[in-house]
Amino acid sequence: MTVNAVEAAEQEVDRIQGAAEQPADQKPGQQYSKNALQANIEDKREQSYYYAHAPRGTSEEPAPLPVPVVLERSTAEVPPAIVTIFNYAWADEGEFVKVYIPLEGVGAKCRDDDIRVSFEERLFQVDVHGFKPRQVQRLLIQKLSGDITPDDCRVKRLANKVVVTLKKADGHRKWYSLRSNV
Repeated sequence: MTVNAVEAAEQEVDRIQGAAEQPADQKPGQQYSKNALQANIEDKREQSYYYAHAPRGTSEEPAPLPVPVVLERSTAEVPPAIVTIFNYAWADEGEFVKVYIPLEGVGAKCRDDDIRVSFEERLFQVDVHGFKPRQVQRLLIQKLSGDITPDDCRVKRLANKVVVTLKKADGHRKWYSLRSNV
């Protein structure tokens, strides 16, 4: 498109817009009156309801827009999601109770320090970090059937499962369930 063609197109757009703004009762080529807003502002000046919409004639430049300033940059640390383990098995083996947590490939995916456990007299918690990205696999058993000796409990990581060994405080009492019914 040449410069003359661009100018011709702009003139045509201006002509069409001018025709669209012209009131229906006005003849072509005749000047038309201002709209109601402009007329009200001119007639009543500062007393006009629309005074706030009137253009201001000041010699001042408008205030510059604020420039955002970066105060500091940091990366947000997203804590890993906690995924509850529901699939486990357990067995009463005399002085000990063993809890088996099947996790396919846990031996290859995790190290021993990725498996964190905490033992108390009536509960234990196992957290497996690094098994799945951005997740912690957790088994929390509260209200055990009997008391355990926390210092004698341990955890072992095998190829496809984690085994938690709980030492009973009263080694002669048989556990019929892992959790207390009370």
